[in-house]
Amino acid sequence: WKVVGGADKGGIVVRCGKDLKSEQEAERLSTGAIVRQDEFSAGRLRYTLFEGSGPRAGWVSIALTGKELCVKVEAPPGACDDGALDMDQAVEVGDVVAERITMDYQKSAACQQRCEKELARQVPAWKMVTIPQVMENHAKVAPGMFYGLEFPWTEQRLIDMGPAWLTKAFRAAGTLDDDNEVVSIIPEQKVKVTTGNNGGKFLFEVRYMRGAQGLHTKLFAKIPHPCEGVTQSDRLSTSVNKQPMELYELNANRLLEATLPVKIPKYYFGDISNETSNWILITERIPFADREPLDFAGRLVQQGRRRGPLAPYVVEGPYDKCLDWTLRGPPSEYYLALVRCGARMAGLHRAGKMGDPAALAQHFEDWSNKPIEVFGCKPAECSGARPKEQKMKIDLALKFMSEDGKAIFPSFCSDSAFKSKLERTLLTFNAYSAESLYWRHSNQDYIALTHNNMNVDNAFFWRDEDGNLDLGVLDWGSMGQRSLGFKLWWWLYCCEFDVLTGSIDALLDCFVSTYAEFGGPTLDKNVLRTQFVLTALEQMLGLCAAVPQIYKMCKKPEWKTITDRYDDRIGKNIDGKSTLRLYLQVMATISGIIHDLRWKGDEVLSQWVETLCSAHGMPKKGDNVIFQ
Repeated sequence: WKVVGGADKGGIVVRCGKDLKSEQEAERLSTGAIVRQDEFSAGRLRYTLFEGSGPRAGWVSIALTGKELCVKVEAPPGACDDGALDMDQAVEVGDVVAERITMDYQKSAACQQRCEKELARQVPAWKMVTIPQVMENHAKVAPGMFYGLEFPWTEQRLIDMGPAWLTKAFRAAGTLDDDNEVVSIIPEQKVKVTTGNNGGKFLFEVRYMRGAQGLHTKLFAKIPHPCEGVTQSDRLSTSVNKQPMELYELNANRLLEATLPVKIPKYYFGDISNETSNWILITERIPFADREPLDFAGRLVQQGRRRGPLAPYVVEGPYDKCLDWTLRGPPSEYYLALVRCGARMAGLHRAGKMGDPAALAQHFEDWSNKPIEVFGCKPAECSGARPKEQKMKIDLALKFMSEDGKAIFPSFCSDSAFKSKLERTLLTFNAYSAESLYWRHSNQDYIALTHNNMNVDNAFFWRDEDGNLDLGVLDWGSMGQRSLGFKLWWWLYCCEFDVLTGSIDALLDCFVSTYAEFGGPTLDKNVLRTQFVLTALEQMLGLCAAVPQIYKMCKKPEWKTITDRYDDRIGKNIDGKSTLRLYLQVMATISGIIHDLRWKGDEVLSQWVETLCSAHGMPKKGDNVIFQ
């Protein structure tokens, strides 16, 4: 159907139900929109939006007082692919119809064959790049490492390169048949994706010469941050300091789609240039249902309530880091789901069910079986930064938490006893920095391939008919083999402190049991906890060094009038990134891990030092090493 009415009113009225007295949607369905009929009764049409703007689904009248509002038209190309639900695979609840989310494609022969072809592709090894190289080359056009095609790395470049390029790219990646083609690219005007600390994102639609089941028209693209203005430092951080994290993310989608034991968006194309550090990833678009602005202001917290669940198989979110009050269910339930998913992946890897070990080591980060020499251990010296330099950073952080940022940090952060404890704890960890890294990677049972940063914003969640929470996973940057305690921290570090503290035993138990269930060795829960705490202390040193960056994001004079964490100046995303909100919350969380008697982070570190020194027959490092 095509909407022909409402031109003078910005479109036609959409209601939530068939009844003309049911709740009216805030937005109208645009004149000229194309919709697919899901149900028709007595002049009322229940639709799914295919093209145009307005509510994605709802009820409209096809005529009003003798005037046509909607007319039947021939289905345009692509209208019978992902826009049309397979009703045999759909679940209907009231007025909501959502497609049952499955892994059918990932388990298909077609997906398996595509991944096998990619694994056989000869790709040159990554050569490390420098900041001057990125600054000099980031604006250049260059072919990618995988397919040898020049590619776009901004939304406008994709539009300019057009359908002919996209057709060639999809065919090269094996995601579009040779006798089909992309005939148009339609930029998404209504929904702009602004979140993302390690890259930019945008949405677009395509039309094909011939639509087909499973050939998505609504797509998502991930690209690097511009190497200029407010995102220049972020670009240099990801392209240089974290390299080649984007290569690993592209490889996860390109190589492991048929192997991963979790739903991921269907891969269409991805490539990266070692010369320019530019890259692009194109996948299917996840149909997130909660497109309204996130509750940065904490209104739900103040009201003491939480939004309820959606209909079965309707995808919640998108969520963002350090906003757990916006989750539609208890946060602990979401973090348990994340841990279970990551542990399952790790267990399957240890069982040899994630692919050829040599290929995985070649295409992803690999910290397994490293000799002690590579870690830079110094038994009689400080193996971290120079203590005096580190102390200056710690002192600046303590001053910030107890003075300018006092209103948003726990009151104990202003206590002199805590300040002394935090300084001693962090300087002690700094002295054993390399030894800590070595120890976390010395027992191979505690190293496996799994997601590196599986937070709630890197997943998409839904519930089945029985209300059970399930999830798919996004953002595979830095995918690889690393300490499982390290991984676990980076999955949970944005959890609210009270939730994390109250759930940590259940989360550790979940990881240990799931890892073993899917083929991994049985782990010692206390060793995993120690790895977790050491990784938290490691991050706290980085956060102390980031205080000048905090003042750049929120100027020092502003802090005089900030009274809580929900203030827009620190609670909202800054330049489209959650960095500031994350830094502040995680600093408070790690302070709690050091201070709170349920954690005793300082004692965990002391006991670990005793065990390490005893095991290796070396004396403990003295105060002259730790503090001078």
